[in-house]
Amino acid sequence: MKRDTRGSASLAFLLALCFGGQAVLAQDGFINCRKFADGIQIQIDGDPSDWPLDSYGDPAELPDVDPAEQVGNNATSNAVNMVPMKTGDHFVFDPAKVLMNDDASFETEGDEDFQATTYIAWDDAGFYVLNIVTDNLIGWFHGRNPNSRDMEGQTAWQNDGIELWFDNDNDREPPNIQDDQTSQFDLQLDISIDNELIQEEFGLEPFDVNGMPLEIQIYRSAWNTNDDQELEILNKVEHAVKLDDKPAEQHTSYVQEIMIPWETFPSFEPDEPIGFNVNWMDWDEQHFQLMRWHQANESSVEYFREMRFTSDSPLGGTPIADWSLF
Repeated sequence: MKRDTRGSASLAFLLALCFGGQAVLAQDGFINCRKFADGIQIQIDGDPSDWPLDSYGDPAELPDVDPAEQVGNNATSNAVNMVPMKTGDHFVFDPAKVLMNDDASFETEGDEDFQATTYIAWDDAGFYVLNIVTDNLIGWFHGRNPNSRDMEGQTAWQNDGIELWFDNDNDREPPNIQDDQTSQFDLQLDISIDNELIQEEFGLEPFDVNGMPLEIQIYRSAWNTNDDQELEILNKVEHAVKLDDKPAEQHTSYVQEIMIPWETFPSFEPDEPIGFNVNWMDWDEQHFQLMRWHQANESSVEYFREMRFTSDSPLGGTPIADWSLF
């Protein structure tokens, strides 16, 4: 049973009266996933031209991370439920606002190296993601297996791409799904650009590794304890990648497009909010860069932010209005 969070704004107001107003800052902010206007038809082909990008407003944002904490597993200054979040309808990579993995070379990241804008939306069929990336190093040999054409053991997180994290019952439990992977409501879905790279650089068609698609996999969830169940889910997710038109190993940009039908996993439907987080993955010269939007350990469900599926200001329809709360 999904927890009802529609009274969160009122609860935040009461908490603010008791605790000096800080709690309301966190509760006021949410990720606004807006519905496509009637007539918008999205083809999952890696081409963003059918997205009404001009209709988007400001990105969802957290405050800047303390530079002393920017490389590690948690930004401790961002205590649970105390960090104000700016409501927005998409995500923009900002070097000052992401938390890097503890073995990353953060000083190599920046506007010249990596940029990403990730748009989200929904319609009656499902949830959509458009990830537009600029990166100065794109290619199979920058990833996990740089010196071999042997794909054995390669997994979806081991090359450039995106991680989508879901807390579909919106309860922030268990606190960390690395330690407790028994829930079917909590999900880490990694989608890479592997298929396009191996097709271009090796002339190989898409294939599976250990029975799973090379470029998309589930991690840290009860779903990935059963290969048949996991594969059934993955086969429902539509996804496409489009590289820029530069020669192989000279690419500097790519687009990922993803569509997840409703009810693909339990409690995944637009009638109630969910917990959500985005991480960007960037492999440079076999060095892994993980940029965590939520500024915490990637599997810390307790730090995920609430995403609401709204329809009062449709994308590609009427102008942006004030975003209503549930």
